[in-house]
Amino acid sequence: MIVTQKITTLAFQLHDGMCKNPGTLSKQQLNESIKGKPNFLEYISYHLNFMSILAGPCSNFNEYIGFIEGRHIQTKLTKVKMKDDNTLIEPSPNKAVITKLVICVVSLTVFLTICKAFPLADMLDDKFIDESSLLWKLVYLYISTMACKPKYYFAWTLADAINNAAGYGFNGIDEDGNYRWDQISNLNIWNIEMATSFKMYIDNWNIQTAAWLKRVSYDRAPKYCTGLTFLLSAIWHGVYPGYYFTFLTGIPVWWVARGVRIFLLSYCCGHCTYSSVNNVI
Repeated sequence: MIVTQKITTLAFQLHDGMCKNPGTLSKQQLNESIKGKPNFLEYISYHLNFMSILAGPCSNFNEYIGFIEGRHIQTKLTKVKMKDDNTLIEPSPNKAVITKLVICVVSLTVFLTICKAFPLADMLDDKFIDESSLLWKLVYLYISTMACKPKYYFAWTLADAINNAAGYGFNGIDEDGNYRWDQISNLNIWNIEMATSFKMYIDNWNIQTAAWLKRVSYDRAPKYCTGLTFLLSAIWHGVYPGYYFTFLTGIPVWWVARGVRIFLLSYCCGHCTYSSVNNVI
């Protein structure tokens, strides 16, 4: 699945750089475009490097080559205006890696503990179906399905930590002067659990896959961008009917949630124009 993302990402970036008129490209497409064909070693390294071969995440080719050539971090640092000192010290990923490893341990512990107490298989048990009340069935379903999320937190955070430990994933300096190691992070757990909208949830879940879908589908589809992007996501996930049910029903859920949110924000903020509210969404 990750290799599929990388192959298609590289193909579109090569097409943008070698076949399309730069004037027709968006700013992001222009920045990520590749002007020349990579050699065999670069190609294989990008697709099959040990850091992302199992759980990803997918990143763009130029960033990866910058990391391999040793200019990934310095390129980010040179964009930062240093007020007191012009010396750019290469940051250490140790703090970020340790923090993410702690998150991995907590996530795995939560997953194993709750899944053992509320196994999904029990919901198919005849005794549970016959004797449990509707309310308890709903509560049990909610707890057991929510308990599945920490395994993704574990896998994606561990993959992120591995990349950071290798020196990849630096994303500059935040407003407080702290080094950021979240360039290829795949999720934001706090924003997922505290999401106030369907869009906010999606934007913070499997972030790099969402970025890939935007690169290869949403930004390029001539029409029906949302529908085609959800369909591509379903196809990419596999052949199980549940994937298609989930992502195809996600289309009306997306539009309804967006419409309701626009209406409520417009109602609560009467002075806001539709365009300004739409930008918030």
